[in-house]
Amino acid sequence: MNGNGHYEGHRAGSAENLHKLTNENGTSPQPEAKAASNEPNFDHMNYMGRLSYQVSMTIGRFFHCLGYWIANNAWKTIGLCFLLVALCSVGFIRFHKEKSPMKLWIPLGSKFQYDTNWLIEHFQEGNRIETVMITAPDVLVPEILQTVASITEEVEGFTFHNSEGHRLGWNNVCHKVPFIAEYTADMSRDKRHAQDLEEPSIAISRPKKSKPFFTPVIDIPSFLFCPMLERLEMGCYGNSLLELWKYNRTIMAGLSKEDIIDKLNRTTISPMTGHTVQFAELLGDVKRDWSGRIVSAGSLVTHWFVHVNFSEVDSDVSGNAAGTEDWVTENASLWEEKFLQIVAKAKWELSNNETNIYYAAGRSYGDISEESMFKDMDKLIYGGIVMFVYMQLVLSKFSWTEFRVILGSVGLLSVGMGFISGCGIVAALGVSYGPVHTSLPFLLMGLGVDDMFVMMACYRKVRKANPDLQLAERMGLMLQHAGASITVTSLTDIVAFVVGSITVIPSLQSFCIYAAAGVFMMFVFVITFFVAIFTLDEIRIANRRNSFLLWIVHDEKSTSLWCEYNLMHRFINMLYSKFLLTKIGKSFVILAVVLMTTANVHNLLKLRQKFDPNWFIPQETYYNQFVVKTHEHYPNAGYEALLLFGNLNYTAELPNLIRITHQLENRKDILHSFSSWVTGFQDFVLMHYDKDIAVDPLNDSDFRKYLTKFLFSYEGGRYQMNIKFVTKLKCGQPAPNITVTTMDFKFKPFKEREQYLPAKYAVEEVLEKSNISTGDHYRTLWAKIFGNWVTDEIIDTEIYRNISLALIGVMCCSVVLIVNLQICFWIFICVLLTLINVGGLMQVWGLTLDLVSCIALQLAVGLCVDYAAHIGHTFLTINKGDRNRRSLETVLHIGAAVFYGGGSTILSLSILSGSQAYTYRTFFKIFLLVIAYGLFHGTILLPIILSLIGPAPYSGSLNSLNTINNNPSPTKKPCREGMEMISFIGNEKYTLNGVNL
Repeated sequence: MNGNGHYEGHRAGSAENLHKLTNENGTSPQPEAKAASNEPNFDHMNYMGRLSYQVSMTIGRFFHCLGYWIANNAWKTIGLCFLLVALCSVGFIRFHKEKSPMKLWIPLGSKFQYDTNWLIEHFQEGNRIETVMITAPDVLVPEILQTVASITEEVEGFTFHNSEGHRLGWNNVCHKVPFIAEYTADMSRDKRHAQDLEEPSIAISRPKKSKPFFTPVIDIPSFLFCPMLERLEMGCYGNSLLELWKYNRTIMAGLSKEDIIDKLNRTTISPMTGHTVQFAELLGDVKRDWSGRIVSAGSLVTHWFVHVNFSEVDSDVSGNAAGTEDWVTENASLWEEKFLQIVAKAKWELSNNETNIYYAAGRSYGDISEESMFKDMDKLIYGGIVMFVYMQLVLSKFSWTEFRVILGSVGLLSVGMGFISGCGIVAALGVSYGPVHTSLPFLLMGLGVDDMFVMMACYRKVRKANPDLQLAERMGLMLQHAGASITVTSLTDIVAFVVGSITVIPSLQSFCIYAAAGVFMMFVFVITFFVAIFTLDEIRIANRRNSFLLWIVHDEKSTSLWCEYNLMHRFINMLYSKFLLTKIGKSFVILAVVLMTTANVHNLLKLRQKFDPNWFIPQETYYNQFVVKTHEHYPNAGYEALLLFGNLNYTAELPNLIRITHQLENRKDILHSFSSWVTGFQDFVLMHYDKDIAVDPLNDSDFRKYLTKFLFSYEGGRYQMNIKFVTKLKCGQPAPNITVTTMDFKFKPFKEREQYLPAKYAVEEVLEKSNISTGDHYRTLWAKIFGNWVTDEIIDTEIYRNISLALIGVMCCSVVLIVNLQICFWIFICVLLTLINVGGLMQVWGLTLDLVSCIALQLAVGLCVDYAAHIGHTFLTINKGDRNRRSLETVLHIGAAVFYGGGSTILSLSILSGSQAYTYRTFFKIFLLVIAYGLFHGTILLPIILSLIGPAPYSGSLNSLNTINNNPSPTKKPCREGMEMISFIGNEKYTLNGVNL
């Protein structure tokens, strides 16, 4: 072996030189000096020491045999590995990519999940809102109305083709309601205006309102009224100021500003539909005169309502890859796509310096969040390329033969094989694949590359310390030492993910299961497939074949190294020996850890739980602009919600429903608005039948008769969508049994969990304390936003519980594999300190506890334990010198590989630092903190602690075992019983990366 740490045989000959490393009788050449005794002296070892020794021997013997067998059967191993990938890939037959938000983001078994399923099953239909907002100094002018009319004509006039080739338009997808305007009189509308503006009374009984001069449903006999009503076509439901003029552009063209204001202020019944409408709710930045009369407004919104039949919804078809699309049918989704194109074009054509158009469709959030989540996937690919180059710099020595292009490529291929195999196995078990799983290959890449660096470092030590061994024996010794270390880190990662899979959040549960399987399979391929290719690559180097063009064979001169300096190793040696492992250095580091941890504990206590779905929306998108302008012009518009009631005895429960309504109408502190068919029905009966149902209950016959009248009146027609019957409601006939009813309201626009969760609990308390009979009678509070709120309610508890369980699981796994309680305790302290400091700096960096950070922190437990575990395990294998010397030798032996592993992960993720996607930005920030603090505590703090109070090595008081025992060659009996651990580091000189130390 020359001074560069290379085998002279590799320089001077071909593959035949590999066989000349053994004697003619098949035994390895024996070193001149042997240890006096290689048998352990158990008399000087306690129980844990003996157990630790036996476990380490067993693990080492297994990996030695495995490495030796693979090196002798490289091509067979490669074939078996590809066969295993093929077998695992069969599981993709059951592969399913989950797109339903209910099955991704909502906690399993939650009340919200149950309520949503009940709503879909019993209500069976809903709608999606499409909105256009126009802002101007004053929108109550004819020019703005003409702009709205132009947009409306285009929106309601286009057609599209669905997948079946049918030509459809607005009338085919809109939410329809009965239009009863023909049977209402202008006199009656105007007469009711004053009363409609009255504030609801606090008392359950309501003041009687003046009876209109003419009410068709009351004043016209049913046998005349109903046939006329049934001949009316159902119309498309919407909210537009243009209803005041029945969308007639000719009439609107002759209007003055005063005409518009006058019509707006005196109309509460839509001339288009005949239903009660508060047109003022469509305006933002409203200005009123001294009498409360609207005189101008800064914004105007127009709503279209698209019908959704829940029975036709298929999330696998209509959902998106991010799992953020709501319930939508194919036809509705296609119409919304065209709607967005039409309005985007109108925005470009009609907007000017004073007038701006903002818009959103039901699919906007799903589309943009999906695009945001996946648009930077190309950056991850670039990160993979950067990592490949980085691997070449770490694994290679610079000569024509020792570039590790093949080995580096196969290293990444091993990661890919592990990912595919793991996914195939989990898919076969029926576990769905989710959107956050896209980051899994890069997580595996960071973990796998770390293992490969450790193996390369161990191989170079083996080759230097035992230059006369045959290649198979070198591979066995390399895997004997590296295998135990990467087994500890891989299994702790697996345990962390398995523990994380007990979470109630489906997407995180699925991710942890896929991650655990992926890490396990990647570990299998790294210790088999990668070692086999490693063996073949060593044969290539022995044959002096070019790293890029294998058919070119170089002479000895052309294979010399271009650069023999190992700057990393020299830097580590100088940093630790001259500073960190001195008394001053140790004192400085320990003091820094105490101060830093104290400050971050304080920050961690201020880390709060918060999640805003709009964080997934990049600022430059049209939807974000719409959201910002909505908050600006409609600051009080909050979150829509429902009170749901099932199959009650509504005749008997009507007084209780009225009481609930009045209680919530007066909760102005938490509710923005409340709309209930019950109070409308109460007013209707009092007005037309002179009976207050709050104090004078109806009999069943009257209730059914009056309810039908109410729902076909202009006061109650808009409430038809709030009540579902066992059979179809028919004009002139008593109402059938009610199966479900809803009361609509809006929460205030809360920002913090401390605001919206108490508000939710307050409404639930009103519902719970009502006198409505229980049993099979269903009642609940539901809102779409609860999908986020129920996760927010448990996410911090979920995070802390999962991390605690993962820490316990990881430490138990470390104890079983390392079998040294002191080392395992210090590894635990390093991981704990890392997580505390990461949490503290998350608060400083503006991050919060949410679903994204929950996933990242779950990964962090497995990631940060790797660095400390490598150092701790290696420290136990070094048995020369005092603690300080052993700590230095530990970082010299494994430190560079650990630093390279952490650096590779940071490098691959650094490209995401400029991403606009919230998921990638959060992942980058948390992983950067985890890796930085993990490396600091694992490679700086832990060696200092071990240099002060570290345990004895695995071999206890044994003599240094720097030689192979005098047994027959491994070529005849490769897995020798009683084979001792080989210590690669003693007092003698050795090399790393070709540099003499």
